Amino acid sequence: MATQNTAFDLKKYWAHFPIVSQRELGGPKMRELESIFAPLKAGSAEFSLSHIDIIKDEDSRYWRFLYWWKMPEISEADISDLKNAFYKIQAFDEALITRLFNLLKNIEIVSCLLRFISPEDYAIFSTPVEDLLNIKGRTPIIKYNAYLRDLNELKSHYQFTRIADVDMALWTLARILNSESLREMAPYKELYECYWREPNPVKRIMAKNALDQIWGERRYVHIADLFLQTDFIVAGILAGRELELHIKKMCQARNIPLTFINDSGKKENKPFRRMVRDLYCNEVIDADLKDQIYGWWEIRCDLVHEEAPPVEDWLVRRMVSEVIGFTK
Repeated sequence: MATQNTAFDLKKYWAHFPIVSQRELGGPKMRELESIFAPLKAGSAEFSLSHIDIIKDEDSRYWRFLYWWKMPEISEADISDLKNAFYKIQAFDEALITRLFNLLKNIEIVSCLLRFISPEDYAIFSTPVEDLLNIKGRTPIIKYNAYLRDLNELKSHYQFTRIADVDMALWTLARILNSESLREMAPYKELYECYWREPNPVKRIMAKNALDQIWGERRYVHIADLFLQTDFIVAGILAGRELELHIKKMCQARNIPLTFINDSGKKENKPFRRMVRDLYCNEVIDADLKDQIYGWWEIRCDLVHEEAPPVEDWLVRRMVSEVIGFTK
């Protein structure tokens, strides 16, 4: 009997978009909208107010645009320089995105238009997917470009043909993750569990985006301080890393070697405690500070090696605070 393939595959979620979108969004007619807008990219039609009206869709013929967004007032004069702007549209066209943003004043509406004109290279900038991937950016345009590049990475990894399909798959995944009723319903229960079962590229992108600003900190000990509230074990390990780097710098600044020749005549890196002892013997630190540094290092080692009983969080908090003071 064949075993069930439980590996995470984003295309599995894409396959469920029609049913989940019918349940959650009333069944948007994405393919029909693509067909209407395709002539703009082919150059067989010019962009006009009729296309704005189709996206706006006041009668909800294709989708419920007005349920989420409000289209600004636009005249023919406003779009006069955009009539042929979409012919052979290129991916990541920041200049075009900027022109559309200046017109429509909303990056999500811009993304809707681009997604139907060129689904190969563009996707709707939807809040569920934005939140799932932790998209960051100083401006809406920067955020949308970051969004598209993350989707393009997933497109390559999972061998999608179009970025719009990646977006639909991620939207479906986000709905399953955020809906208690879907999570308990077959086949979405297995899809929910599959996502959480092991690391996957979606999680890696999410983590990278979430941690980019944190890793921008210049020192490990400052990152450690940021982690204290969520994971004191990681915080203590990072503080230990900063402590080790600082001790090495102190030795180098005083021409204290970081290596030694062992009994076999081979060069080895000095253990941490030996470097600290050498600083003490060279009167760089006093006995009290030496013992304190040893204490910090013991906490770090206990965290790394999961010694029993476990290190208490208050000890780690004190260690991080003291290492910050010491390494200043």
